[in-house]
This record gives sequence, C-alpha cells and structure tokens, in this order.
Amino acid sequence: MPIELSTEIRPLEQKEFHRLDHRVMRMIFDIHNEFGRFLDESLFKQEVAARCLESELCPVQREIRVRVTHADFAKDYFLDFLIGSGFLLELKTAETLAPVHRSQVLNYLFLTGLHHATLVNLRPQRVQREFVSTGLTVEKRKHFNVTNARWCDNSDSATWLKQTVIALANDWGAFLEVSLYREAVTHLLGGAEAVRKRVPVLSGDRCLGTQVMHLLDPETAFTFTAVTSNQAASESHQKRFLSHTRLKSLHWINFNHHQIEFVTLER
Repeated sequence: MPIELSTEIRPLEQKEFHRLDHRVMRMIFDIHNEFGRFLDESLFKQEVAARCLESELCPVQREIRVRVTHADFAKDYFLDFLIGSGFLLELKTAETLAPVHRSQVLNYLFLTGLHHATLVNLRPQRVQREFVSTGLTVEKRKHFNVTNARWCDNSDSATWLKQTVIALANDWGAFLEVSLYREAVTHLLGGAEAVRKRVPVLSGDRCLGTQVMHLLDPETAFTFTAVTSNQAASESHQKRFLSHTRLKSLHWINFNHHQIEFVTLER
C-alpha cells in the first residue's frame, strides 16, 4: 500500500471529536497550570499520555507511524497522539503557532484519512489551541488535473520527471507537503548526493558564491512549490534567479490544489 498506518484509525464524527477535545483540553489546561510553560515538550507529552490513561481515555497511542512508499522510496511520519482511535492531537512548545505547524497537522489528516485534529502549543503564557479540519478524502485528493502546455519535453529525463510526479500523485493524491514529492524524486534519481549540487550564482562577472539546487542534469534544475495564488510573481522571481546562474533551464512543478502545473523556465 502506498500509505500504511501502524494502527487502525477510525474517523470521528464532528460531535464525537469535540466531546473528546473538551475532555483532553481540560487535562492539558490543568497540566499547564500545574507545571507552567517551560516544561520540555517530551515531558509535556508524557504527562498528557499518563493523564489520558488515568481518565480512561483509551486507547491512547503515541508516535503513530505513517509510512509513505513508492517503488523503493519510503518515508515515515510520526503522529504525536491518537486517542480513542480517531482523535488526533499534536503538541508543540513554540513561541507561537505558525503556518508550518498547521500545514504539518493538515498533512497528517491527509495521510490518515481523518477529518479533524487539535493543535496545541504549551509554551506561551496561555495555552494556544487550534482546530485543523479538512473535508478532502484520499479519493478526492486523487482527482487532479495536469497542466503541461509550457513544459518542455526535450529530454528523456524531463519526460521521466513529469511522468514520475504524476505517478506519485496517482499513488498518494495531491495536497501533501511538496517536500515529500521532492524527496521521492530525489531518491529515485539516485539520492541527495547525486541530485543536490552547489550551483554558482553570478552577479555580472563576479561569483557571489554557490547555492544548493536539485539538478536533473548538469544544465537543468527542478523545483517543487505549492503556490496557489499570484503564480506570475513566483515565476518572475524564479526567472530572475535562473538568469544569475549558468543553468539553461528550470523545471517547475507547482501543486495548486487540484491542479498540478508543469512549467519549464529557460534562461
């Protein structure tokens, strides 16, 4: 299976989810009031797990593994808490919650097929809590359109790259974190040592230094993004950067909701 879970998961109805959330958050507030905000994240998690068990919120499972595979590529994700087989809880100890934290939890929902999760941050003076929800199922995520009118299939490697990305999306669906697709492609091309190379960045006749890029061949780079608005601005910046290298082209794969956009930019 392209996405394998180490335990059985049961999606909860919204009413049942909020009932569990109410009980769990009451314990988390008590822990925060008792220990303060400077406890290490691992200790916060240990205490939450212990109190869930004491309150008979069973089963309580930690570090649930989700394995994503394609051909000989595999990547493991680990979920903080799964309570009652369907309540996903992620705990952080950050200065404040950021978009990257929400994106991580949303990625977990997509991988597990769950619809709701609670994201909690215990480092601030007052506990931060956010709901993260989605109505997208795996089946819906696998319904995507491909736009490739501006893609240059001028080599076997370019054709392979496009076909491989489409195969990954067929296996896993769209909407997952773009770094996952990039990691899979990098692995299938021979790994980071073969693909991640330092490219000179030029300012006129001067070399400013080097920057790591993912190379399909010595003259062609590739990049993955998830730009969902104002793609023209993103393209403009990528072209400007490309113009200050010796690369001939950049293959740009953009995941735009249900649209996967393949574009080749040339210097």
